[in-house]
Amino acid sequence: MGKTFQFIWLSAAALLTCFTQLTAREGNLWPFRTEIADSPVGRNDHVGHLGPIISITEKPNRQILSIRPFYTHFEYTDTGTSSSHFVYPFVNWHDQGEVQFGNVLNLIQYRRNQASEESFFQAFPFVFRYKAQEPEDSYFAVWPIGGTLKNRLFRDRITFAAWPLFVQTEKGDETRTHIPYPFVQMLDGPKSRGFGLWPIYGHFERDNDYDHTWAAWPFFYNLKDDLDKQEPYVRFGALPFYARETASGLKSETWAWPFFGYTREWEPRVKYSENRYLWPFLVQGRGEEKYVNRWMPFYTHETRPGKAKRWYMWPFLKTEKFKEPGIVRDRTSLLYFLYRDEKQHFSGTTARLTTVWPLLGYWNDGRGNRQMQMPDPFTVFFPRNEKVKENWSPLFALYRFDERMENKRHSVLWDFIVWEKEADRLEALYVGPVFQWVRDDHWELLRGFAGGTMGTPEKQKWFFWRKRPGG
Repeated sequence: MGKTFQFIWLSAAALLTCFTQLTAREGNLWPFRTEIADSPVGRNDHVGHLGPIISITEKPNRQILSIRPFYTHFEYTDTGTSSSHFVYPFVNWHDQGEVQFGNVLNLIQYRRNQASEESFFQAFPFVFRYKAQEPEDSYFAVWPIGGTLKNRLFRDRITFAAWPLFVQTEKGDETRTHIPYPFVQMLDGPKSRGFGLWPIYGHFERDNDYDHTWAAWPFFYNLKDDLDKQEPYVRFGALPFYARETASGLKSETWAWPFFGYTREWEPRVKYSENRYLWPFLVQGRGEEKYVNRWMPFYTHETRPGKAKRWYMWPFLKTEKFKEPGIVRDRTSLLYFLYRDEKQHFSGTTARLTTVWPLLGYWNDGRGNRQMQMPDPFTVFFPRNEKVKENWSPLFALYRFDERMENKRHSVLWDFIVWEKEADRLEALYVGPVFQWVRDDHWELLRGFAGGTMGTPEKQKWFFWRKRPGG
């Protein structure tokens, strides 16, 4: 167990030294401490304190400490790495050995590689600093004062001073200068040239590559690309009256943009024909890979490689099918997220995830393991986000159900009431520290004030004040 786990564990345990040893099956001193030990049915070691607030879980390849909703720590025992999250997703820190990195809502970012001594810091949009192994790759900028950025925003280099008075970008052998940005633009290079006064007029060209002209931006444009090909890619628009797009195997025209038009594609492209009667509501498209039959809001049917979807009375009912290597997913949604049911078919097995927002979330892996939580406001939005599942979902778990290998465990009020069943037979019942009953083992009131052992007649005995027979 990592040092962080040890410190929190010992601090929490110090509050509980006045309690006697927990019973063998589960321990329940709710709300001070609840415990689930590793079991043959595959449940993980778990210790909780103060209801859902403090939690320590041991999983096969990781240990998880949560002080909800303020702090969550993952210790990955197989890789020796860890991550810490403060009120996730606001503050995050990752330690991967030689590399450490963290962020505050991805606006403030820090990354350091100890081996290469590279480091990066960003406080967007104000400060940008990168220290690289090679000095020529390093950069520093303070917005709006000035500085240089490299390999950012699809540019090799960005230099600015007293933004927006001076901005210069470089990509390949082209240099584009703005004085001030974005109004006056100048393009220069061995094969490139151009000038623009945004939004009035601009013309930029590169020999045997492109020729772009615009006026009264964005209402008029004439953009020609791939000039080295037999048929260039051309986009022309006089919006909102007319727009056209042509290329090798492509012709598309739109009138009263973007509502009415058509698209035709042929060799070398995949054959496709589309008519837009009132985009995006009335559209019909037919092709070798794509199919569109959209009569919104009444009905929509669209297919693309690896994906198909249907809408019925948009936005009421939506069905989707996703095909990936080795897996097929079927998803049904009502009103986007109020109800969602997703089935995953793989290796002859069907897994299922169902949510009724915000009332419940249900999961079935198709191999006899099932879980359900009520209420569950997060799973529908973050179905595969372990950080949300660990830090936020348990705070709302008034009821949880967990089935492993036909062993069913029910929990109410964060394990205040727990009952466990096998083959529809009650095996154990816990009501906080008030009452415990374990089949063929014992029962007790108030943590040993009174109780008894169970089994054969000669083993059935009563005890008081924790003076258990044989103990």
